[in-house]
Amino acid sequence: MRLLHRGWLAGVDSGHLPLRIITIGRDSMEPLLHSGHRIPVDTSQRVPVPPGIFVIWDGMGVVAKRVEHIPNSEPTKVVIKSVNPEYQIYERHADEVNIVGRVIWAARRL
Repeated sequence: MRLLHRGWLAGVDSGHLPLRIITIGRDSMEPLLHSGHRIPVDTSQRVPVPPGIFVIWDGMGVVAKRVEHIPNSEPTKVVIKSVNPEYQIYERHADEVNIVGRVIWAARRL
């Protein structure tokens, strides 16, 4: 049994990427990512420049969120957003955010 088919990551230099597979468990990123989606995370990308979808430790668990650096902030801050409008946008100092890595792809069971 093969967990990931090589063709699924076509165009991604996965030969040397430190990937972790995370399963989405909540609805904060719907409709982009749904509960049960499996997302490969590049753990070498831990700086939110350019902005994107990252897996972070939020103090209560590992979650996927849109993370964006706030230019010229001192000390450096980031904005953390859910796609689902039911969740609030919040800011944190960059050193308070534990970024696990950048989401590079999503898969789901049909």
